[in-house]
Amino acid sequence: MKRALLAITSLAILSLLALHAQDVPAFEAVSIKESDRPAPSQSPPDRFTRRYITLAQLLIYAYQVSDFQIEGGPEWIRMRHYDVEAKADRIRPASEMQLMVRRLLAERFNLKVHLETQERPRYALVFARSDRRLGPKLKQSAVDCPAIVAARGPDYKPPTAPPQAGDPPSCLFRARLGGGSQTMLIEGQPMSAIAKQLQPQAKRVVVDKTGLTGTWAVELETEPQLPVGIPADAFGVPREGLSLFTALPEQLGLKLESERGPVDVLVIDSADLPTSN
Repeated sequence: MKRALLAITSLAILSLLALHAQDVPAFEAVSIKESDRPAPSQSPPDRFTRRYITLAQLLIYAYQVSDFQIEGGPEWIRMRHYDVEAKADRIRPASEMQLMVRRLLAERFNLKVHLETQERPRYALVFARSDRRLGPKLKQSAVDCPAIVAARGPDYKPPTAPPQAGDPPSCLFRARLGGGSQTMLIEGQPMSAIAKQLQPQAKRVVVDKTGLTGTWAVELETEPQLPVGIPADAFGVPREGLSLFTALPEQLGLKLESERGPVDVLVIDSADLPTSN
């Protein structure tokens, strides 16, 4: 009964969003072309640009879920790749851009989805040591990124150049690849946000149960997480001993414990190949 109630509540939220779909602005121009090779992409602040991306990956962006939270749909949603370019009428906040991409997917892929809350395996992020000692790569931060982001106006332009000493905090989640490893760089985020960033590697929902308050800085080195189509040695020969489950206790003093609990799942009811430009 509890699971059914949660699912109905989530469905009701999506239904309300659908009722107000006409209030979501549309992109001024959209190009969707099938792609056969990976390529780098950069999006100006008034555009949404992605190269060699699948419909499943577009859903990850538009609905802020992980791949393992997407269920159903035809096989091609994870197999066919596209170059997507969409121009907005002006600079839009990230939250608005995500809604606009949802509208794009509904119009061009005839996408219909609903959200369910299911009881599934997940991970709890907890202390690795009984004395609650933190690792050397997890430190309390003086930066409050949620407050900084909330204070930014809709015309904010994310920096494109690498950060320099003295620059204001970008408050972006960043990763550095090279030398056979990937380093997750996070500054000024609450532990709940850090836990969510671990989900793609953990392949489960991660819930913060550390009890740590305030904001934190993280520099977590793990094995590379490369997009499909990129060779495993593209950034150096992958190094051993850098699995997430090894790195967390050694570097952050935290670990993942298996548990069961409610997990949001985005269910694809139907999807068609995209309409022509």
